[in-house]
Amino acid sequence: MSDSMLFWLSFYVLIFVFTAYIGYRTNNFVAGVLLGYVLGPIGLVLLLLSQDRKYGRCPYCSAKVHHQAYFCHQCEKKCYKKLRSRGGVYE
Repeated sequence: MSDSMLFWLSFYVLIFVFTAYIGYRTNNFVAGVLLGYVLGPIGLVLLLLSQDRKYGRCPYCSAKVHHQAYFCHQCEKKCYKKLRSRGGVYE
């Protein structure tokens, strides 16, 4: 095996492992593994730029709340279908 081939193979494996770890930390492990395997560095960038669709922010206290929760666990106000995402409001 040539040196350049070994370099690119190790680079690809490193990106794959890092993408899988990022997916695991964001509760999106399967997407992390698939994006890392198929797209490599592009998948890593896509995973880092994606937003968490399972959780949003409470409009009253900005606590992290599951998108199907009826009440905020911190301020205990009704926040069903009023959660904020990074760019706007979840519907």
